[in-house]
Amino acid sequence: MKFLLLMSCLTVKTVLFAQSFSGKVIDSNTNKGIPFASVFITEIELGTTCDSLGNFEFISNLPNYFTLRISATFYETQSLSATPDINHTIALIPKHLSFDDIIVSSPLGGNARQNAYRIDKLSINELNSIKGSNLSEAISNIAGVQNASQGTGNSKPVIRGMQGVRILTVLNGMRIEGQQWGGDHGMAIGQLGLGSVEVIKGPSSLLYGSDALGGVLFLVDAPYAKINQLEVTASTSFESVDLNSTSSIMLKSNKGPFRFSLGALMSESSDFQAPNGDYLNNSRYSEKGIKFSMGFNKENWVSHLRYTYGQNIYGVPGEEHEEEHEAEHEESFLVGSQKRGRLLQYQKIDNHLISWENKFFIGKHTLEILAGNTFNHFQEFEDLVDTSALNLKLNNSLVNIKFNYSINPSWKLITGTQAMMQVNVNDPIAEERLIPDFIQLDGGLFSILSYKRKDWNIQSGVRYDLRSLTVKDSSFSSIYQSPNFSFGVVNSKSLRTFRLNISTGFRAPHLTELMSNGEHHGAARYEVGDANLVSERATQMDASMEFHLEHFEFIINPYFNRLQNYISLEKTDQYIGDLPVYTYNRLSNANLYGSDFGVHYHPHFAHWLHLETSYSYIRGEQLNGESLGQIPQNKLNTFLKANFNMKQKIKLEAIVLQHEYYSIQSHVSDFETTTNDYQLFNIACHFLLDIKTPLNINLGIKNIFNVEYYNHLSRLKNLNVFHPGRSFYVSMTFDIKSNLN
Repeated sequence: MKFLLLMSCLTVKTVLFAQSFSGKVIDSNTNKGIPFASVFITEIELGTTCDSLGNFEFISNLPNYFTLRISATFYETQSLSATPDINHTIALIPKHLSFDDIIVSSPLGGNARQNAYRIDKLSINELNSIKGSNLSEAISNIAGVQNASQGTGNSKPVIRGMQGVRILTVLNGMRIEGQQWGGDHGMAIGQLGLGSVEVIKGPSSLLYGSDALGGVLFLVDAPYAKINQLEVTASTSFESVDLNSTSSIMLKSNKGPFRFSLGALMSESSDFQAPNGDYLNNSRYSEKGIKFSMGFNKENWVSHLRYTYGQNIYGVPGEEHEEEHEAEHEESFLVGSQKRGRLLQYQKIDNHLISWENKFFIGKHTLEILAGNTFNHFQEFEDLVDTSALNLKLNNSLVNIKFNYSINPSWKLITGTQAMMQVNVNDPIAEERLIPDFIQLDGGLFSILSYKRKDWNIQSGVRYDLRSLTVKDSSFSSIYQSPNFSFGVVNSKSLRTFRLNISTGFRAPHLTELMSNGEHHGAARYEVGDANLVSERATQMDASMEFHLEHFEFIINPYFNRLQNYISLEKTDQYIGDLPVYTYNRLSNANLYGSDFGVHYHPHFAHWLHLETSYSYIRGEQLNGESLGQIPQNKLNTFLKANFNMKQKIKLEAIVLQHEYYSIQSHVSDFETTTNDYQLFNIACHFLLDIKTPLNINLGIKNIFNVEYYNHLSRLKNLNVFHPGRSFYVSMTFDIKSNLN
């Protein structure tokens, strides 16, 4: 009772001191209001929609200084600074074609075109215009990003030829650790509650510390409900190739200074069907998830508490056993029937992610403090369903502190520190220990200086990191340290943008590379580490030229990345049992280079038509000319979208046709084989049933022509099993919105 009384008093006090901030969004050419434009305060994650005349109003506790993001269809997104005591009339420039958006993965934020680092941002809905079977597959629609999978369930992203421990995954500013060193270990995050994905390609140690050698996947939750609204989104989907059924529900509310969201997801799949009609035995998987977030703002303080739980269970094709006892090894992994349920071998992964983020506004300056904890429980069951052969528990605690200091309108300084502690423990009763128990401590200090004047923006920064790694019950203990820097410049005009930056990064060797000595059934190999490995270092030069015309946009983004002390996993001629032996070796130097190209065509005479295509070229070589292993195929990805504006109750909103072409990969290492080229066609139709509760219905076909193909990065290639064949899918989404009094 006392708690309820206290909360009531706080609410009354908050309402009494709530501020009213209003304004109007207009067309810069006609000065007329833009109906239903979106207005979003980025610092407190609070949004609203303009009325039919372009007027908007916030009644809430607002900081003394904040950033507005204003967007509307066919207008250029604008970002501007504001104070609650001044109402604004904001003029948006009509823009027939625009890729611009506000990014959050860079400490400086702001408009993507004006940032010195090229960052690709797409919403989850855009990534799933052709439905992805998982988050990693959806992200692979971004140029320069591919995905290494073993079917429809378990997959991981690859950025410019790097994956696993060389790629950092960040959720709402919190680093995620989930035993990503394993070649068969998928992402620790699902799509539940996500709003967008931002990708930084290349060394990003300046921003995020060790391990961000190949790039960063920055995942952002969908925003809360708009002011004084209650939103419920329920969705369900079905896919034929693996009989996948997925259902989710998300509840959001925003009232006064408080806002929250709560969601849940369940997904289950059977074995997937190959193009020849057979099924890959034990390729089944399941997923469960819960997500909760709560936000609060009061005057110059904003706080967000977030929790995510996810459980994934993956069958391990190629190593399956029947019932609870060992079975004889099968020569073929394809079977004639499709089944669900658990079949040995399988992996069970549980992830708990919690973070508490606080922002304090001090005049035009901002202090940000984020504390978080992630817990990953990885189990692999081989012979018995009630006893795990491999049982790892990884606990990761971290704190990030960042101070944004606005020197004047042109100069900004960001300085901060990041600290992290990882503790990895093997269950004492587990039969196998691929890696020993360890404690890892990380610490880093960084400063970034930004200068902006007219069309120019210059960003430079330095950082120093220190990592201590201690292995329990062993004499092994080591310290890895490295300074890093970054310098970038961008010149952005209305019709073109030029960007150039140089950045360095480092990655301390992971314990698996140092101390592995055991069977890794999930990856079908025996791994042996090398305790003498040293830190990898990378120096990348990245340039981009973008042309933004009225109907046409063209982007070219070449890069060159010099890698020192590159660590390679290589196959030997030895076998232990029936598993080939792989060893971790150090290459003196290696080069990764290539370019991403992008084209977007949207003509005025065919206002309903969009043509988007991208091409990613990459090469990985040692200095002696030999190719690096696990370098993805060059990829051409094209989308043709037709949008419709129908007035009927049942509306066909869009048709999307996708063509993917993967070229021959003949530049392979000694332990790889070449991969043939292949092409895939996918199609989707988006419908809207315009009733009191709108219903979105999406129908699609993936791999229309039932092509038999291997991807060069896929483990299925080693099993001589083709990727999934033709698949039909349907998804339905209800969106319920109501105003709160």
